[in-house]
Amino acid sequence: MKKNIKFSNFDVFAITKELGTILPHGKIDNVYEIDGELLILKIKTKLNEKKNLIIKNDSRLNFTNFNYPIPKYPSQYIMSLRKYLKNRRILSVIQHNFDRIVIFEISNMEGNSWKFIVELFNKGNYILLDENNIVKIAKRYSKYRDRDILANRQYSFPRSRGKDFLNLSQVDFNETVSNLEDEIVRILARNINISGTISEEICLRAGVDKKRSGRDLTPVELESLFNSFKKLRNELLFGEIKPQIVFNEQDEQVSVVPFDLELYKDNKVQYFNSFNDAVDTFFSKLDSNKIYSPQDQAVNQKIKSQEKILKNQLEYLEELKAKKKLYYDQGGFMYDNFNIFNKLFNGIKEAKEKGYSLEEINTKLTSAKNENFEDLDMFVRILPATKQIVILINKIEVYLDLSKTVGENANKIYLKGKKAEKKLKGTLPAIQKTEENIRKLKIERESIELDIDFLVRKPQKKWYEKFRWFNSSDGFLIIGGRDASSNETIFKKYVEPNDIIFHTNFPGSPLTVIKNPENKQIPETSIKEAANFVASYSVAWKENWGIVDVFYVFADQVSKTPPTGEYLPKGSFMILGKKNVIKGAKTEIALRLNFLEIKNESVSDSKLFYPQVTYEPLNAFNNKANKLIIVKPSKFGKTKGQLAKEIKTYFLNNSEAEMKKWVKILPVDDIILVLPTGKSKIITPS
Repeated sequence: MKKNIKFSNFDVFAITKELGTILPHGKIDNVYEIDGELLILKIKTKLNEKKNLIIKNDSRLNFTNFNYPIPKYPSQYIMSLRKYLKNRRILSVIQHNFDRIVIFEISNMEGNSWKFIVELFNKGNYILLDENNIVKIAKRYSKYRDRDILANRQYSFPRSRGKDFLNLSQVDFNETVSNLEDEIVRILARNINISGTISEEICLRAGVDKKRSGRDLTPVELESLFNSFKKLRNELLFGEIKPQIVFNEQDEQVSVVPFDLELYKDNKVQYFNSFNDAVDTFFSKLDSNKIYSPQDQAVNQKIKSQEKILKNQLEYLEELKAKKKLYYDQGGFMYDNFNIFNKLFNGIKEAKEKGYSLEEINTKLTSAKNENFEDLDMFVRILPATKQIVILINKIEVYLDLSKTVGENANKIYLKGKKAEKKLKGTLPAIQKTEENIRKLKIERESIELDIDFLVRKPQKKWYEKFRWFNSSDGFLIIGGRDASSNETIFKKYVEPNDIIFHTNFPGSPLTVIKNPENKQIPETSIKEAANFVASYSVAWKENWGIVDVFYVFADQVSKTPPTGEYLPKGSFMILGKKNVIKGAKTEIALRLNFLEIKNESVSDSKLFYPQVTYEPLNAFNNKANKLIIVKPSKFGKTKGQLAKEIKTYFLNNSEAEMKKWVKILPVDDIILVLPTGKSKIITPS
């Protein structure tokens, strides 16, 4: 079964429909490019959610929840694109003529409508057009048969291939199919602007052999084909999508589709809540294999080679130690028994002078030993051919030269021991060098392993994580707005009768709520912690105030109804009744690095982690082993971006070795989101 790894126009329709409900009124924060193939737009949606839109050449576009490795230095193309796209509002997202073309309508500095065109065919292209459809910048400039894409020239869309799928009538359908000799599946794909997969699906649902010739079709078959075509079109336009990844018998990904297809009815499928999620999961696995390669393969080979050398060196070392001991023991034994050896050597010498041969002397000595003759226990035999005598020292046969004295033989054995000792001393530095090589290579491998070699999916956010939040030391969830819009959202959706609401008497503060669904008694510690939270994320931080007064009220004291004739701006509220004032709330925060255990189907590791930086009040860290960073406002401090990089470096340097690789994937943007607005400095962490 052929794997589908590129978007069809059906897929573009489904993904654009989803993007079109989320992106309008959003703002493009930044643009990145990876390996010249992947374009990533960081977008802040109208609901203040951060989204990463990934576009891959001629393959696909979708929101991604995976952490793609962002290059340190942007290309010239990206620098130019940023100049035009950063901070621009997205007005709409549409598909052009049911083609593999997506149009992002954006506003420029003057408020005019520009277009960012994504072409998902012919190696892909990204083209930015001004309000007059003049090409401002393109990924690829080229001349084609029917159009040109050139700088400062008018842009024109490519000619659509085949009939209009969305508006094709039965008459046009019948004429298109029945007037050609080719196979039906080819006729549909080539003349109605649909993919081969969808062509096969139409034939399968109609019960018509896809290889039948168009001209051979009966009226009944034509009717069945059009009904199948129409039903599929209605399913795409009006039906409920069922996004899914299709697998083959080997559990390999085959395709990602927006709804059920008869073609895959016997395949294993995995369903998703959105087509974006399905596409993200499907393509992230393919991207992991392409973006990352086994970085430690060469180092592992070097380590293996050095470990083999070390093994041989250590075996040789033990061999030298054994030889040194053996030869020193044998030489010592001879000196300890010098008189016995000298008597034996002199006896052999005297017998030779009397005319006895070495064979005869050997026979006589063997007989004498068998008769337990004194001082012949170590004698074994004489070797006449080599003029040697074999003696037994500690159950080992030793060959001595009969032409030399006992002292000369003993000294020769000692010299062998000294030679082994000299080699032993020379081998030790070689072993140390090899061990050092292995140590350095392992350090190199560890530094490589700090980089995750696969894409990691960000954990799905809980409802409260789109706001500022923390858990008090008493276990209460506390949430606060990021701006006027989120203040409004918290009040309308998440304030319940038993909650306590915090604010300051001056504008520019987060509406903060201690959630109390079980109507418990809220301790003073949690109230104080919530007050410090409000103070820290208020305008007081930017103004470099050390302390401020904060008040809290109960849920029924807060209203959005202004007095008659007055108007409440977005994010503002009316407070009724008495305020409970907390004096001297501190503007300081503590940040902690957590590691959330996650699941990732891209790799087989049983434990994967995602780093998360969270705010908690200082006393909530008492008796906790986790490292923390204390941050305070400072007129001469660092910006949020500068401080976030410093905080990440601190966490990286102070994490356990096995967790460093997870810290490295922590986006600096995630840290920035936790920091208050204004300049800050780090106080020495405790």
